[in-house]
Amino acid sequence: MTGDAYEEIAGVAWDGLFHAYGTATDTPAHLRGLLGGDEAEVSAAFGHLWSAILHQGTVWPATAPAVRVVASALTRPALREGALAFLRAVAVATDPGDHADGLRAEAYPEDPAARAAIDAWVAAYAAADEDDQVDMWDDGTGDLVLRRAALDCYDAFPDLLAPVAGLLGDPEPAVRTAAWSAATVLARHPAAVPSAADLGGRLERLAGAAGGAEERASLVLDLGDLGGAPRAWLADPHLVVRGAAALAPALAEDPEALDVLVDLARSPRAFDALSALPRFGGEPARWTLIAAVCARVPDAARLYPAALAALPLAFRLAPCPDLGPYLRVAFPGGWPTDPSPHQCALARAVGERDELWDPLNGNRKITFRHLGLPDDRAAWRGL
Repeated sequence: MTGDAYEEIAGVAWDGLFHAYGTATDTPAHLRGLLGGDEAEVSAAFGHLWSAILHQGTVWPATAPAVRVVASALTRPALREGALAFLRAVAVATDPGDHADGLRAEAYPEDPAARAAIDAWVAAYAAADEDDQVDMWDDGTGDLVLRRAALDCYDAFPDLLAPVAGLLGDPEPAVRTAAWSAATVLARHPAAVPSAADLGGRLERLAGAAGGAEERASLVLDLGDLGGAPRAWLADPHLVVRGAAALAPALAEDPEALDVLVDLARSPRAFDALSALPRFGGEPARWTLIAAVCARVPDAARLYPAALAALPLAFRLAPCPDLGPYLRVAFPGGWPTDPSPHQCALARAVGERDELWDPLNGNRKITFRHLGLPDDRAAWRGL
């Protein structure tokens, strides 16, 4: 562990902060274990980070100081991939988009008395026992504390970007991919705009030189996240790279990009080749593809072949991320009284597939209820 990291841990009043499971007095030991411990201590430290410091997408007052220490782990090759994944997850969880000013005004009010009341709540919470802590969430002050915690993490983005961006060319492919993905989120902070411009150029050069399709697709996705329009990659020989380019928000209305998305959606599992990328959080990449194509191309006739391709994947979760978006496009007003030919065709396809109609499939029932559609096979066949 570096002396600076040790001093940073020692300089935080952890007993005045809390995480998902209470006062953060256990956090400094885990952070020291992360940066200087054996394999078991490192594993326990990452477990603490993913459960207590970032809990199911929620950050806490202890998160921002912990994140700054975790950035020190990037100097150790064995810790880089895990540290980058954690930093990205915190960044995604705390990026306020266009709402930073409004959230800041609520979390850090101009009235000194109101601001002091929030500070006092944190101190009282950290000192309270578990039962009293539960009761303290009733008055709404705790929500302001969590907004502060998120903003404190967000304001660390510019400081975190430099060490993360320093790993864009790491010799390990998994580290490079994690670094690209983390850097594009951290670059969203207004104070990081100059660095973001340089980052975009670096990613574009790396994408142009990348030999593998999956690595190139990852870089192209990151370029899109930075606000770029990676139009050149719409002509890439690999379908997943073309799809990655087409997903760029800047190309949301580009006719060529829309054609690529519609084409790729007919083979949705092809895009799952990218599912291991950090941005997808362990979920199938096709879910991002399907959500995007249905949002950008609300044309049931044009999406009909893609909807048919999603049928074998349907109703494994609820609401169904594979078929549900297509049903929303095809039946925007719920069950029709005067159905269109495409509604009739899709209803027939749904009604004919025996495996979709297991009477115990609660995911189907929930999905249909969510969309205002009947959970009645006879009705689908009849339409």
